[in-house]
Amino acid sequence: RLNDITLKNYMITTEEIQIGEKSSQSSSGSSGSKNEESGNEKNQSSSQKEDSSQSEKNSVTVSSMESKSILDLDETNIDWGMIKNEIETLNEAWSVIILDLTSVNADNNDILSFSTYLNDSLLSIKNENKKDTLNNLTKLYSLILKFEQQIDQNNGVQNVKQAKAYLINAYSLLEQDDWAGIESNVSSLDTTFKNVVNDLEYIKNKEFKVNRTYVLIKELQNSLAYRDRKLFLVKYSNLMESINSL
Repeated sequence: RLNDITLKNYMITTEEIQIGEKSSQSSSGSSGSKNEESGNEKNQSSSQKEDSSQSEKNSVTVSSMESKSILDLDETNIDWGMIKNEIETLNEAWSVIILDLTSVNADNNDILSFSTYLNDSLLSIKNENKKDTLNNLTKLYSLILKFEQQIDQNNGVQNVKQAKAYLINAYSLLEQDDWAGIESNVSSLDTTFKNVVNDLEYIKNKEFKVNRTYVLIKELQNSLAYRDRKLFLVKYSNLMESINSL
């Protein structure tokens, strides 16, 4: 969201469409008794309810998918409102997560560091500072990786998550135009993911997805020679989607 991209190249939109209208009826007659007038008022009220009900029936909501090209995206169009809601949701849950991490003997220094980075993230998002937000969120993810490594000893899973961490690091450095740093992280991403490819036990039943992801890593690596932001974001989006599927 910090670059107005999603991991799907389309977005779902909704639109309310009127498929017909019911003509209104006029009452006839200019004279009559009070009972007749009362009856006309009841009939008019009933008719209005029917019109309202008919109007609701004639209105439908249609959903459609619209393509969203990364090459055409507006990197300055950041949905800060959504990002603020998400970081506040994480902040609200953090006190409970601390108890969970403590119960599984997670490193206390890592827990304290996460609290610090979470505060830094809250402030940079409050200030709508894109560069600092990217840096702070990258630090948060690196600690999430450390927590999971302390809890789950599955090497295949951890290698995938470590590869994802290198990809996120490279993504965050794009805002600083640090292509040397990006190349270094993508190189580490490539080396780490080779461990996934060679883990025959882990890739069982998911060999196609793993091989496809590795091809996309090479695609990203080859694209760096162009030093083009949009090209990087296209390759990044495809690769991140693929890694998330593993």
